[in-house]
Amino acid sequence: MLQNLYKYKYDILFIIVEQLKIYTVKNKEEEKFLRKKSKYISEEEIKSKEFKTFLKNLLYTAKNSEEQIGIPAGGIAAPQVGDSRRVFYILRSNTEDWEVYINPEFKPLDFSKIITTEGCLSVPDREGDVMRYKKIEVKYQDINGEWKKEKLFDIDAVAIQHELDHLDGILFIDKIE
Repeated sequence: MLQNLYKYKYDILFIIVEQLKIYTVKNKEEEKFLRKKSKYISEEEIKSKEFKTFLKNLLYTAKNSEEQIGIPAGGIAAPQVGDSRRVFYILRSNTEDWEVYINPEFKPLDFSKIITTEGCLSVPDREGDVMRYKKIEVKYQDINGEWKKEKLFDIDAVAIQHELDHLDGILFIDKIE
């Protein structure tokens, strides 16, 4: 029992999370980075300790960042913290759980669209109405590298498209109606 307690305490000492710097359009060099297309992540890299640590830091940053006027973030993509890999988190509206999407792709399920007011950690103090697909199917890898497919609707579909745009170097301000 004492040995297990020691191991538990020892493990906790090495779980260190870090708040990452959010890149914004207010800095021209950071904006240049935000507008670059991200690269796919290999199976080997997904399973690496370094990548798992990055994911913990990315999630911690999302949970502890505020977009505008005290509103917590609803998603965060790797390019927003200066990392050019194809990964993001979104806060799922139906469960209020954070979910990671690695190497994601999407396709619309039909042509219906929805207009929502969006904001972004990387575009502080600005909001705008953006039209996006209302129903999508997303294909992605989970934290273990397993391929998944799921259908998303409404605000979750919008969040996926917003974060996917980040991976392609597109900001919501490029799509304001």
